[in-house]
Parts: sequence; C-alpha cells; structure tokens
Amino acid sequence: MIQAGMAFTYDIKTSRRDGHNLVKTGFYKYVRHPGYFGWFIWSISTQIMLANPISVVVFSIASWYFFYMRIPYEELQLIRFFGDEYIDYRKRTFTGVPFVYDS
Repeated sequence: MIQAGMAFTYDIKTSRRDGHNLVKTGFYKYVRHPGYFGWFIWSISTQIMLANPISVVVFSIASWYFFYMRIPYEELQLIRFFGDEYIDYRKRTFTGVPFVYDS
C-alpha cells in the first residue's frame, strides 16, 4: 500500500484520476496485485495455523474465486487507463494469485 501511494484503493476505479500513474517498482516489479497476493496468502495461512483442514480448503476456494472474479475486471480498467504500457507490464509480471491469468 505504501509502494502504490495514491494509486492504492480498495475499490476498482472506472475513471482515471489526475496524477494516477502505473506503479512498476518495488514489489510491483514482480507482482501486479501485491495486496491481493498478501491477502490470499494471509487468508489461507490463518486457517493452516488453526489446524482446520476443512477451513483451509473452504478459505482457499472462496479466496481464489473472489480474486478470479475481481482481477480480470480490474485488469480491463487498467488497460483502459494505461493502454500498451499496462499490456507490456502484465507480460512481465504475475497477477499474485495462482491460476488467475490475464483477462
């Protein structure tokens, strides 16, 4: 969140704000959605720590499905905002959530 600065929000923007630049440094150099990556790992890890195998499976599926539905829509908005710059950027980076690919 610190790395992204004002570009980080909890909701998906459908219009580009003035000064909204594509962040491609730090962790963003490797992962397009580091907040999603961290939340995905955290949500599953908490269930592993609780030693509840049913919750591990349920949280894994629920978390994955949430991002499976959210990331492609967000990526389309980012392509609208940044065009070829974002398309080139996503060729070099991982979404941050396993088996969630480019839209």
